[in-house]
Amino acid sequence: MRILSSLLVIGLMSGCSLMKIEPLPTPEPVIKTVTEYKTLEIFQPPLPSKIDLQDVKFFIVTEKNFEEQIVRIRKMQDGTFVLFGITPQDYENMAYNLQELRRYIRQQKEIIIYYREATQADEGTTSEDWLEQNDNLNKE
Repeated sequence: MRILSSLLVIGLMSGCSLMKIEPLPTPEPVIKTVTEYKTLEIFQPPLPSKIDLQDVKFFIVTEKNFEEQIVRIRKMQDGTFVLFGITPQDYENMAYNLQELRRYIRQQKEIIIYYREATQADEGTTSEDWLEQNDNLNKE
């Protein structure tokens, strides 16, 4: 009886460890993908105000009109004068440089307008509308 009760106690104590009970399978978690669209508010600075260039007057001085031009310049400058000379080739170079500056400024403006349109929140506004608004801002 002692042996039987000992076996019964040992069986009861180790009974749970001898049986392999597999846990219930846990269901796979449901993954939801939610897409949210957020628009970035990008500051759109105005273009710089237009360039205000001053007129430049050129005098053509030759051997034939040298004295006449000196008298003319002395009257304009209250008796003193300074002459600056430029060759025709240098004048062409200056004109070329001004055209290059003009081209560069136009290309920069096109790039600015492109990025303005690419990042602009107002869908109904065109580049012409923006340029007009920019002109109005610069006048104020």
